This record gives sequence, C-alpha cells and structure tokens, in this order.
Amino acid sequence: MKTLDDIAIACQTDRASVFTRTYGKPHDYARHYDKLFTPLREQPIKFAEIGVGGGEGVQMWLRYFEHEDSRIFGVDVVTGTNDWDTPGVMASLEPRYAFTQGTQCDPEFWKRFIEAHGGDFDVICDDGLHSNIAVITTFNALWQHVKPGGFYAVEDLSVAYGGPSFFVSPDWPDQVSFLKGKIDELNRGGEIDSIYFSKELAVLRKSL
Repeated sequence: MKTLDDIAIACQTDRASVFTRTYGKPHDYARHYDKLFTPLREQPIKFAEIGVGGGEGVQMWLRYFEHEDSRIFGVDVVTGTNDWDTPGVMASLEPRYAFTQGTQCDPEFWKRFIEAHGGDFDVICDDGLHSNIAVITTFNALWQHVKPGGFYAVEDLSVAYGGPSFFVSPDWPDQVSFLKGKIDELNRGGEIDSIYFSKELAVLRKSL
C-alpha cells in the first residue's frame, strides 16, 4: 500500500517530501499526516480541505481515503480557475468530492457551510489564506464541528513571523501564539486530546 507521501509526490502537491514544480517548495507534511491518519484510512471519513488551489491536495486525499463512502469537501475563496474549484464540475466524475466558494474570514460563511454540509468532520485541514485572521476565524467556527477523536490541521505556520503583514494583522494574535494558547488549554483538560507539531504544521486531536 502506498504511503501518503508516495501519493503526494505522484499528485505533485507541496505536502510531499519531493516537489519538482518550478515554483514553491516541498513542505514534507505528508509523512506526518500518515502517522496520524493511518487508522482512518480505510474508514468512511468526512474531510474538509480549506484551500483547493489546483486540486492537487484534494486528489491526494481522495486517493488516500479510498472508502466509497468517504467525502471530501473543498473550500476556497477563488473559484472557476480549474475543475476542482468550480462548483458542480466534479459531481459526475468524482461524486465523493464537493466544492464550495467562500472566504474563510467570514463566520457567516462557515455557518452557511455547516448548514449545507453538516458537521461531524473526521479531519479539517486549513491550507487556505494562512493569515492570522483566517486561521483563527476558521478554527473558532469549525473546531466544534470536529468529531471526538478527529483532527484539525493548520499548515504553513512560517508566515506567522516577521511582524505586521498580510499574514499577521496586529489586531489579532499571530497564528503561533494562538496555537501556544491551545497548549495551555490542553494542559488544563477539556476538548483537546493532543497537539502534534512539526515544521510549519500543527495538528490538534479532539478528545474522545
């Protein structure tokens, strides 16, 4: 059985350990995800991918979570640039996938998203705008909709450093400081079972 990194390399997503495109860099997230998600691999999971781009990541998850009843929900602020970020295009080709356009910085968008698709997600992966406003708004809206024992991932945390920028509004905690606060919540007991950190990546697991 192929590892998630094998699949990521084949799909040419930057989550792979090897990335041969002329832009971007290999973030090497896939091998970390594999450690955490292997127990879910053959189950009918519900997965939200925030930040669809060209669809490479979505294709990776569809190949990894192959159960016929698994569902992948893609979300992006951009729409209409390819088949994977255009509503309805993939419905007949890949019925396990659905795309929704919207900004993750808007709590009202997430309310509509949950009303349309329900909660109880096994995995939510935030690879979207990466800004602290987007990361915090999305987490606050969606963490409650992660299943007990489910996972919530935040990628590309390197953008949290370097002072005010598109990625770090001074009016909000930066992304890493926000996650450090989750360590305090973990140690006090509650809904967070564990937090897995690797370079530029944090994955929180919800308590059972």
